[in-house]
Amino acid sequence: MRRALTEIANDLGLNLDTLDRWIRQGKIPVSRQGSIGIYSESDLNRWSEKHRKHQSLEDTIDAKKVGGVSELILLSALKRGGIFHNIAGNSKDEVIAAAVDTIPDFPQKDRDQIYLQLIERESLASTGIGKGVAIPHPRNPIARSITEPMITTCFLQNSIDFDAIDGRAVSVLFVLLSPSVESHLNLLSRLSFCLRDANFIEFIHQKPDADLILQRVQDVESSIDKKEM
Repeated sequence: MRRALTEIANDLGLNLDTLDRWIRQGKIPVSRQGSIGIYSESDLNRWSEKHRKHQSLEDTIDAKKVGGVSELILLSALKRGGIFHNIAGNSKDEVIAAAVDTIPDFPQKDRDQIYLQLIERESLASTGIGKGVAIPHPRNPIARSITEPMITTCFLQNSIDFDAIDGRAVSVLFVLLSPSVESHLNLLSRLSFCLRDANFIEFIHQKPDADLILQRVQDVESSIDKKEM
């Protein structure tokens, strides 16, 4: 079959950037000819069914606490947003722009808008919370662009002056994007809990790899939830 890539993306519930990347990576049984996708309907249906089952399993795992009591929402948000090292830039605006470019599965028009929102927020007050960490976020939820909250973790190549409350240059960004005020406040509360721990701060500034970070956050967040039971 031959159909416009935009139509295929809509049918699969993907944005066009994701579909294009998966085609290039060979993750989906579709080939590209300009703006047209070429595929076997039966092959794509089998892929779609397998993908839905896999995604459903991941969502189920992410939605549970250790012990199956409730969800590890901070851990899930960090997984969605991704963890990236060596983010380049020599100013606050440059590293925010580079961080926005790393956010997974975002159309370019949405990246441009989010960048402007993040810069607008910084103009009101720095998101540098001290201890070499900043939590850039828009003033308002971005429900149009995302349906689930995410935190993109960025380790900077160079420490950057963020006008942080303690005057310390920032080397780690947690870019927090949420579709609602409630999810934003919930995530911010849990992330702040981690960042109040001196051991966690020391750990983060070692720029560990993604697996170590996710395991550490899972341990901390599980302890939070046990206290709330």
